Amino acid sequence: MVSSRGNEYVIYMAKLAKNLIALMVLSLAVYLPMTYPSSAISAELAKKCRAMAIKAHPNPIPGSKASGAEKAEREYFQTCIAKGGKMENN
Repeated sequence: MVSSRGNEYVIYMAKLAKNLIALMVLSLAVYLPMTYPSSAISAELAKKCRAMAIKAHPNPIPGSKASGAEKAEREYFQTCIAKGGKMENN
């Protein structure tokens, strides 16, 4: 047989668990609206950075061995986007 004291402990733990879950749900409800979505880049910025990347790292002649210009062009484009189109050598 389970004692009265054991039943009280089980009831106490159930209430504690219920309160902890309620606290977690409330915390999540407060936190979620505070997250900021990443902003999308504008088409003008993308076009500007693409043109600058191609100018800075022109494509190699077709048929020639890979020169790594593609990777350099992608990195330049990403850097340009991160800086808002304000590159030092434009």
